[in-house]
Amino acid sequence: MSPPIKTEENVSDTVMVVPSQGIDEFLQYCKEHQTPTQPTHTFGPNLYLIHDIPPKGRGLIAGVNIPKGQRILLEQPLFTSSLEWTSYQDFESHLSHTITTLPPAAHDTFFALHNANPTSEHPLTARFLTNCLPDQDRSTASVYSTACLINHDCRANAHGEWNTDAKAATIHAVRDINAGEEITMNYVSGKVKEVRDDKLNRLFNISCTCELCCLPPLAIQESDARRTEIYMLFEEIGIAHNILNEPEQCLEECGRLMDLIDEEFAGYSEHLLLSAQACEAAFHVCATHSDLASACALQRRSYEMRVVFAGSDAPLVKQMRSAMEYQHRETAADAWRKCSRWHTRRGDEPKLLKFMGEH
Repeated sequence: MSPPIKTEENVSDTVMVVPSQGIDEFLQYCKEHQTPTQPTHTFGPNLYLIHDIPPKGRGLIAGVNIPKGQRILLEQPLFTSSLEWTSYQDFESHLSHTITTLPPAAHDTFFALHNANPTSEHPLTARFLTNCLPDQDRSTASVYSTACLINHDCRANAHGEWNTDAKAATIHAVRDINAGEEITMNYVSGKVKEVRDDKLNRLFNISCTCELCCLPPLAIQESDARRTEIYMLFEEIGIAHNILNEPEQCLEECGRLMDLIDEEFAGYSEHLLLSAQACEAAFHVCATHSDLASACALQRRSYEMRVVFAGSDAPLVKQMRSAMEYQHRETAADAWRKCSRWHTRRGDEPKLLKFMGEH
């Protein structure tokens, strides 16, 4: 998803565009001039650079040590398009009209982006689908001048979100990224290897050679088994009958789910997202059974994770923060009391959390 080299005029103050012969010198400079940084939601100078990364094409490389939770990018799209279309011909016509109305710089930037299917009968559609990032509800997708340069890794170190309030994409570091390390995102999050290979090849013409995909066959089978069980557990826990009638078993499954997520994804982009979703699944069980103490603890954990990969200004994060402030009121218990068996108030000893083991 990477274009030819960009000029200084096309990039922000946080980007350095370095010619091939200067990359080694730049990375050596990074190592010699690293300074401690703290997670913030502002840009630092030379946060990343755009550079050719064979055989991937252009990509983003960290120009400084980037701490976990740091916002790497906040970018508004070149343009956005609906994904609801009846035929390739119709969508090609729609894109043609959209692109011809773009400002010249945005027009040129779009055509500089990589096209994974250059022989397609619908070249605009092919270039769009190669680069577009889905928005929050996945009914629309957008193309970006910089976010679209971030290359794939099945064990990515960054995560992208659509911020509806800012009307922009955000990219956050999900672990510490060292200066000189490539910034990556996962294009096929959570999938087993056969599905990953098919989607990457079909949509992006990629044969992934990341650390995960190069594991020995037995290790790949074990990874696939964990991923399959993770999504099976999510489905089991979400069944309303189970939540209402078997809360203890649901929370035991939540504990197992978190163990699997830790084992399979620790340190990579899916870890925080899936862990937050697991906490939210357990939260619904505890809330349904009036265990406010357990529910508050789980919501706090999910909130802290979402701040890292989506930012404190993400709409869902702000909603969660408001909900936690509401729970601080004594009257909040009334809103949670759907049954009394496991009833606790905020500040009480949690009752249902014990069924999740050490989680």
